[in-house]
Amino acid sequence: MAVSSVVGTLELAVEFKSPADKFWEALKTWSSILPEVLPETYKSIEVVEDVNGEKNGSVTLWKMNPSTLIEGAPAMMEEKKKLGSVDEVTKTITYSVIGGDLLKLYKTYEPYFKLIPKISSVTAKNEDEKIVDAKVEEKDEIVEGGTVMWSVKYEKVNEMVPEPNMVKGMIFKTILILDEYVLSKQKEVVTSDKKDE
Repeated sequence: MAVSSVVGTLELAVEFKSPADKFWEALKTWSSILPEVLPETYKSIEVVEDVNGEKNGSVTLWKMNPSTLIEGAPAMMEEKKKLGSVDEVTKTITYSVIGGDLLKLYKTYEPYFKLIPKISSVTAKNEDEKIVDAKVEEKDEIVEGGTVMWSVKYEKVNEMVPEPNMVKGMIFKTILILDEYVLSKQKEVVTSDKKDE
């Protein structure tokens, strides 16, 4: 039995420009943001188990708009996701798809997100008064930008099922739009602060 042909991992790295701490907050709560910022893709996302859709173990039902259908690709209109974990230290989020159209193609489908803030370069002098470059992660300052690493481990129902590249494209677009959303909210705060001065 050729297990390797039905089990796989798909990965994607997407850079973002917004402050890393703000983007992390948006990524953790994106189920409440996405229908607003990408209504052509996400029709609705509702919590079906748990009071707060951002708690470990909560289950959300994602309904997609028909406009998200890609010619030749299988229809993915509903997806039920269980939040596995949100780790504030490592900035990681895990899910597992537990229902919906995706499971017609994949026995298991487990997305993973990791946020990696940019590391700032600073100039410093060593003991000999020579200028050197040092990389410092700014913990007390707002770090602008970074990378979101997305991966998914999956098991196809059979060898004829394609890799989930259609989802990879949707995740790429979603992260870019989420970044634009965070940047626009940041501009609103700055504009509001200037008016108050």
